[in-house]
Amino acid sequence: MSQQPKVKGIADIVFLLDATGSMGPCIKAVKQNITKFVTTMTTPNPNGGAVVKEWRAKVMGYRDLDYTDCPPYVDNPFVSSVAELETQLNSLNADGGGDEPETLLEALYKLAAMPSTGPDEPLNRDSWRPMGGARRFVVVFTDAPFKEPLREPRGASIDDVILNLMTAKIVLHIFAPKKFERYNTLAEVDKAQWYAIAMQDGKTPQDALAEYTSDPSKFGKIIEQLAKTITVQSEVPLVLE
Repeated sequence: MSQQPKVKGIADIVFLLDATGSMGPCIKAVKQNITKFVTTMTTPNPNGGAVVKEWRAKVMGYRDLDYTDCPPYVDNPFVSSVAELETQLNSLNADGGGDEPETLLEALYKLAAMPSTGPDEPLNRDSWRPMGGARRFVVVFTDAPFKEPLREPRGASIDDVILNLMTAKIVLHIFAPKKFERYNTLAEVDKAQWYAIAMQDGKTPQDALAEYTSDPSKFGKIIEQLAKTITVQSEVPLVLE
């Protein structure tokens, strides 16, 4: 095992959003706070704390492979400006999806299997940086549970997804209603965090996420804290086996 200090302060980030019909308010709220997220990551605090020195990010949407009226995935290349991220969020329409649950596990499987740029190759906007060249993060926003077993690849399980995420050294941050207890399993992936959104009596999970993201000042602070957490995690040297 050897440490790779070059990884410190470098991050590849995927915003993985449920893009079904109920997610419009959440997608809008993420867009409204994306500048705050990037600024928090990249601006040193007065005490000289950790900072992300170099970053790329992209937006990916997922829906339901069993619902054919809308594409099951909406993918984009990695970009390195807020304006480009906002453009990707603007193009992500909350539509379709059919009945719950949705195909989050398939989307995570695809991201874990996304190729890595070779160590001596120029960066590829459709690939992760080289293994050991950056911290990898996937930030999930959803108001629905996920399907098991997977449809693609057919028969794969949540354990297969977890193994692939760990092999790819991906750190998960999940925003999903507390009602869906299976997110506890995904939260067991190394360094993963599940921000379990509480539900009030009589409210649906969709109501809970919409309310969680609807207050600009509160959600802005949540996004700011997420950025600080990712910044700290980006500063930890990656250990490759």
